[in-house]
Amino acid sequence: MASNLEDVYSCIRSCVISTKERLSLSQLSKDYRMLMGENIPFRKLGFNSLEELINESDVIKLVKDRNEPYVVVKQSEKSAHITKLVSSQKTPKSRSNARLRNPSFRSQMSKTRNWRPAVNHSVNNYYGSKRPQFVLHSQFLNAPSVRSKVVIPPTSTIHQQFPSQIMPNKENAHKRVASKAGLSSEHSTINMTHFQSQVPKMGVNERLACLKIRDDNSKENHVQINATQHTNTPDMSIKKSHSNTTDPLLSTKKRLSQKMSELSQDRDSGTSSPTTDEQLTPSPSKNLEFTRTEDAVADLKLFASLYKLGDVEVNVSHMNLKRRKFFLCKIKVGQNTYTSYPKEFTVEKDAENCCCEEALADLIPKYKRRSLLISSEKDILTRIPNMLEKHRNGIWAWQLSLDYLDKYNETLPDNYIQVIDASPCVQIEKIADQYILYHCQPGDKGQQRTLIGSINPSSVSVPANTVHFGEDNRITCQINCILSANEIWCEQIDTEESIAFAKMFDRMQVFYQEHHKNFTTTTIIPGGYYVAKIDGIYNRVRAVHVDNEEVSCFTIDYGDEGIVKKTDIFALDRAYASSQAQAFVCRLYGLEDLYDVSSNSVSLASLVGNSCLLELAVDCPTEDHIMVLPIFMYDAETGQSINEKLLRDLTMELATPHLKQEGVTEVYVTHVESNGDVYVHVKSKGYDNLEALRKQLEEQMNTKPHANDPPIVTKANSNGKLYFLKDKSSGSWFRCSIIDWSPDGTMAQIFYVDLGQTAVITATDEKLYLLSNLNDVLSNYPYQACRVRIALDKMPKDFVNLAWKAMPKDKPILLKLLDKSEEDGVQLVKLFRRNLDEELICINESISLQMELNKKEADVRFKFKLTDLGGNINQVPSTGSLKCPPLPKIGDNQFFQVYVTVAVNPFNFFIQPMASRLQLNEMMRKLQSIYQGVQYGNLKVEDVLPGNIYASKFEDGNWYRTSVIKVINSGASVSVFFCDFGYYQTLALNQLVPLSKEFMELPYQALKAKVADITPKNKKWTMEACEEFKKLIEGKNLYSYLISIEKDVLYESDIVLNLALIDTSSEDDINIGEELIKRDIAVVEK
Repeated sequence: MASNLEDVYSCIRSCVISTKERLSLSQLSKDYRMLMGENIPFRKLGFNSLEELINESDVIKLVKDRNEPYVVVKQSEKSAHITKLVSSQKTPKSRSNARLRNPSFRSQMSKTRNWRPAVNHSVNNYYGSKRPQFVLHSQFLNAPSVRSKVVIPPTSTIHQQFPSQIMPNKENAHKRVASKAGLSSEHSTINMTHFQSQVPKMGVNERLACLKIRDDNSKENHVQINATQHTNTPDMSIKKSHSNTTDPLLSTKKRLSQKMSELSQDRDSGTSSPTTDEQLTPSPSKNLEFTRTEDAVADLKLFASLYKLGDVEVNVSHMNLKRRKFFLCKIKVGQNTYTSYPKEFTVEKDAENCCCEEALADLIPKYKRRSLLISSEKDILTRIPNMLEKHRNGIWAWQLSLDYLDKYNETLPDNYIQVIDASPCVQIEKIADQYILYHCQPGDKGQQRTLIGSINPSSVSVPANTVHFGEDNRITCQINCILSANEIWCEQIDTEESIAFAKMFDRMQVFYQEHHKNFTTTTIIPGGYYVAKIDGIYNRVRAVHVDNEEVSCFTIDYGDEGIVKKTDIFALDRAYASSQAQAFVCRLYGLEDLYDVSSNSVSLASLVGNSCLLELAVDCPTEDHIMVLPIFMYDAETGQSINEKLLRDLTMELATPHLKQEGVTEVYVTHVESNGDVYVHVKSKGYDNLEALRKQLEEQMNTKPHANDPPIVTKANSNGKLYFLKDKSSGSWFRCSIIDWSPDGTMAQIFYVDLGQTAVITATDEKLYLLSNLNDVLSNYPYQACRVRIALDKMPKDFVNLAWKAMPKDKPILLKLLDKSEEDGVQLVKLFRRNLDEELICINESISLQMELNKKEADVRFKFKLTDLGGNINQVPSTGSLKCPPLPKIGDNQFFQVYVTVAVNPFNFFIQPMASRLQLNEMMRKLQSIYQGVQYGNLKVEDVLPGNIYASKFEDGNWYRTSVIKVINSGASVSVFFCDFGYYQTLALNQLVPLSKEFMELPYQALKAKVADITPKNKKWTMEACEEFKKLIEGKNLYSYLISIEKDVLYESDIVLNLALIDTSSEDDINIGEELIKRDIAVVEK
């Protein structure tokens, strides 16, 4: 089944391409159902009709002919070749183990080796991501315009059509995300795998684990987390928002007395803590002064007392983790919680001082008295538009007031709404008693916005990411998530912003661990910012799509996305919303031609979690460049150009043929073998590239042949070599390898690695050019011939002829993968093609049907009868002419160790003597080796005699010694006995193969036996009794002793051993006969 939208489009496209030009909707539905076993799941993917699904595609489209809709393939450079390697899961992603980085990391980097592509790529060559627009948040760029100290101010970037997270249109948002992104429950489940496997496994996880650990030797539980109620709930935020509009100045003063945070004017705050309107912190009187001393604990208690922050609770725990012992301190000041983790201290006082310092560093800037300057109109008109630009989806006036105070340490006047309304770049909308402010282009001001859907007054907005490039046009970052070469999500490291965010992130974990119950939200709006608990970690996310029980989320600090239960979604407190989104998206410059085929790249996936150096690839970035930054990427340790390395690696990955695990693949058949093996090549850009290189070298070999003949190729020097050989029949040159030699070394069997065909040549008559001496790329290019096996219940002896009749040459067919063969692991497939009426038919079924017709015709033509072969059947033993194995003497109580191969009932089972088990295994190994390449025999019916020993293949795919009991159905089939394992079966005559004499030496190994001295309780063995008996002995090694020997009632020439069986596999030996009597299955024979 196709698991996502890309797979469905790919399958539909394959159906259309297999026709001459177009396909009706009814025929498309029928073909899709035949291929995939289900109807086209357009409703599951969020579409109202099949036509709507097709219209959203960039690879197929609808056309009308006489008002009848048909599906055709869009012809473009992007869709001209079949290289859609999109899988149902994204590449594996991981996150860093720790947020904090080594500040000296940049200085430790190796010197990079600059690399530039041979051809400059314009932005027109970039193909954007198919991910939902909620995922692709805005980002800004702060970089030198040239290699100088001139800095470009941040400018607008992308997604002007992004639905407002404050005023979403639920219906439209759901439709847009579901239809364009293909999100469904199935897709959501796949995405969840990313979250589960990529959450950091250290850092915060370990922190939370430490906070929960209780020292058994401690007299009191210092680290137990109290579930105190936090008053800054979403409901409180609603009240706060309403009060802001009623009296902006009064409300601002209230908040000012609660939340005082001071940061530089160049970056957003990431250190503020939650407060409420109900619990105001009175400003200290003017004569209160706070002076630091050397006692951090005393300083913290004094500061909390001066500013009435509440009691200071200091708790220190002695931690014992594996072999590490250290002290952990946790301090609670009012509603604020701090911890010394992840730092580890061997001295209790050091942990306490460190934690107090952390608390003071956070509280002093927020609560210490600062001047209450009121901003001028000029400052308001200059600053607010720049702040709004980083909130592309708007921001509530109440949040803007607080963010402005934190950023500039100034309050806004009560009429600032009227002041900012004069700006041509600010648009204001009033919802109920509150205001929403947007940044806009001067020409767009005054245009009416569509307000549909519910409003969430408590929602907050997170500033967009600004990527700060240094004067050398480079930054240090970590790779968090990779979708393709044109969508790589990173975060900057070793910057003040990233370090401040790491501290804020840690505080957020502690805060939500204690107060998450107060932040549960019943209304989750697509596009809104929230906190999601993912594997115990609280992450800032953006809602993409909301279902009844789950929410599709995008982690704005990592670039990852996945599914989270609604119960694990919480409102985002403003204290943790002021830090900008950390994730930014970039693309590898110079790899534009590989963007389409890089989404499943192993080479790209290996980069996730690595630190690297990024260099902006353009001197004057445009808005399109800022949307997804074009970069050169360098390895942090070696300085090697990652762009250059990936250009080679991705080319090789592209060249390797891929058969889709789900859906169908368009292939061309190049060769067919009699055992059902089919060699195909996938029409792809990689194959086209190989053909271009091959023809180029072919032309060179034909026009400018080598002056010297190649050295003579022998068995000794040809192993593992790849050659370039001219095919005499076609005159074309092909790559080949030598797979076998004749005993005298004159003849060689070659294998054309791109066709799957074999041929026998005289080595001395052919010129075999070593390909590594001619062309390095061709010498290392992956083989293009893919070996698969057509899935048939029985393989006809004339399979090659039937296959070529059913499969068109030089035309694409559709291939669908099934299971792998249990015999040798070859991939089993179903093949499909179009008939003359353009109907899709299954080639497997066509061959099976033709095989049945041929068999019926053969039966009609075969009219003679056998006269003497069925008369004296009972005079021929089942084991034929093979000798009987040595048996113990009757009555000597000599133990006879046996292995039970098959059990029917206590009077009918087969054993093998363990004494000759090694000889049997060795004979079977040789038998498989010699008969491995044999498919069918050519014996005539008059050549087959009862009692003769032959070789035949059992249904498990292995070859066995087989004795013929009789010929039946006028010679069409024979009744046989597998004389080493005890199975009876009817085979077709052509399934018997003459057996070499070397396999006649070992006596037959299957001995028929019965349990001695018992009889069925109810005269006959019931089905239940047979099943219990089978479980007792089948497939086990048992000890026995021979009681007597008697004739088989069915086959007079066969013997049956009366045995007493002992199972010694458990502590207490079990006599099988006695066990059957205990179970009320048998009784003692009288």
